Amino acid sequence: MKVIIAQTLTGKDKKLVCILKEKLENSFKEAEVEIWENGKQGMTLADVKKAEPDLFINFNLSGFEQGTLMGGVAYNLLNCKQIHILLEDSLPNEHFLEKQLSIAMFFYCVSPACFRYLSTNYPEIPYLNIIKGWDDKNTEDAADKNAGLLCNIVAETAKMCHITG
Repeated sequence: MKVIIAQTLTGKDKKLVCILKEKLENSFKEAEVEIWENGKQGMTLADVKKAEPDLFINFNLSGFEQGTLMGGVAYNLLNCKQIHILLEDSLPNEHFLEKQLSIAMFFYCVSPACFRYLSTNYPEIPYLNIIKGWDDKNTEDAADKNAGLLCNIVAETAKMCHITG
């Protein structure tokens, strides 16, 4: 199983991604996990397609501003399952959720308020769930716990989608 984690995060959230990579590699012995920093300096749809991941993990709708020639969401054209983790309630690319989204997209919110807001305002999101037990503290223990929760989400999504690794 090949996993690409595209991250544009800083501070404690950047540390979270590094811990997540470790946990994924320990949980899925055959997994190849790559972190693409800062959206890989302008990472494009072509970059992701060329890498041929089984799972593409993204944070806070980063990259949703990339569109197709017809004005659609470019991520819809990826040939992989996608996990979009929403760490914030205010998302700069939120308006792209109004567009048609691929059934290969799985969205997870860390806050109940974000989940309620998105499920009310964007009922067409193909899969939306909340991450239960998220810890907002800025500690090593919280980062480790949260990375474990994300690792479980990856495992759950891989199982639902029959992805082995």
